[in-house]
Amino acid sequence: MTTCLIVDDVTVTRYSARVFLEDLGVDVLDAEDGEKAINVLSKGNVNVILLDWHLKKKSGLDLLKVIRSEYGNSMKIVMFSGVEREDKTKEAIAAGANGYIAKPTTKEKIEAEFKRLSVI
Repeated sequence: MTTCLIVDDVTVTRYSARVFLEDLGVDVLDAEDGEKAINVLSKGNVNVILLDWHLKKKSGLDLLKVIRSEYGNSMKIVMFSGVEREDKTKEAIAAGANGYIAKPTTKEKIEAEFKRLSVI
């Protein structure tokens, strides 16, 4: 079973993504900031992270770099953001993301990206 950690500081976004992922048969954990995300990751069992670019305390891009530094490539990371620009996608991939989804996030976008990454 795939377990996804959703990291987003907006409650409704976490909730929507949770509903979409659970409909796809994915177990879901969530965190509203980087500190809580690292705490969840320390307990193990996460296969994929859906990581918002714009977090309040630390940017998602900074958190991505910390996760890659501490956990290597042991999990897939998909950045998501309301900014849909090719340079953002390239920046995320260069920082270690495996994929990028533009908001608004839909079940179809998540499903397509997670299938592309072979996590579902």
